[in-house]
Amino acid sequence: MTSDFPLRESLVGLQTKMLTDFKQVTAHIEHRGAKGREREALIARDYFQKYLPATVNVVHGAEILDSEGNRSAECDIVIEDVSTPPLYASETFRLIPVEWAHGIVEIKSNLDSTELKDAQQKIARAKQLKKLTYVPQTGDIVWKWQLYGQTYDHFPMFGMVMAYTSKNLPELCTELWELQRGVPIEQWVDVVAVLDRGLLLYADQNSRLIRPIPGCTLQAVSSEVTLVPLTLVIQNAFDAVKMSQARLAPYIGPAVWGNVQGQAGP
Repeated sequence: MTSDFPLRESLVGLQTKMLTDFKQVTAHIEHRGAKGREREALIARDYFQKYLPATVNVVHGAEILDSEGNRSAECDIVIEDVSTPPLYASETFRLIPVEWAHGIVEIKSNLDSTELKDAQQKIARAKQLKKLTYVPQTGDIVWKWQLYGQTYDHFPMFGMVMAYTSKNLPELCTELWELQRGVPIEQWVDVVAVLDRGLLLYADQNSRLIRPIPGCTLQAVSSEVTLVPLTLVIQNAFDAVKMSQARLAPYIGPAVWGNVQGQAGP
C-alpha cells in the first residue's frame, strides 16, 4: 500500500536508523575524538546532505573567517553556499569566508548543561563574524531579509544544535534561555533538536514558530518524530538563501599584481 505521507515515513525511518547507527558507533569506537567525528559524519551524510535545498553545501569540519581576520572555533558542520570559493580546502578541513557561510550546526552525543553552553558559545562566536565584503545591490530588484527584529541586505547565519539524546528537555529550555540573556538576539541559537526527545523552538505572541525576535518565548516541544518538524524548520530557513554578490579580494590582502614591464596600445 502506498503511503499518503512518504516524506514523513522516510524521516521516521531515518531517525530510527540514525539512533541505531549511533549506538553501534558508541559500542565499537572508544576514542572520544574518533567517536565525535563519526557522530558528525552520520548526521552530515544521512540527513543534511539529503534534506537541505540544493542551493547550499554541507561541510564537515571547517572554520569560518571574516575579512578582518577573525575566526570561528572549529565547527562540526558548516552550511555554505554552493558558490563558496576555495579559500583553503584539504581532504579533512576547510576554511570558509563568512559571506558564503549560511549556517553552523553543533553536534552532540548527549546534550547536558556543559555541552549546551559549549555549543551556544561556539554559535555566538561564529555569528559575531562580520560580513563586510558584499557588493551593494542595485537595480530594480533588491533583496532584503527581515529577521531577528532587524533588516539585512544579506542572509544572516543560522545556528543550530543537534543531539542524539539529552537531559530533560524543559531543563535545557530554561538553561538556554538563561545562557542567552544579555547576548544580542541575532547571535542566539536558532533551534535545538534532540533525536530521541524533541526540539527547542521560539514562538511569537501568536504561537507561530519562528527564528528568535524581541518578545519571543522559547518552547520545549516533545516529539517522537523529531526529524519531521526539524526538516520543516531547516527547509523554511534555507529556502530563503539568496547569495548576494561578495568580493574575495579582501581575503587576499593588498592588491599587488606585480611590476608592469611593458605596455601596448594608443
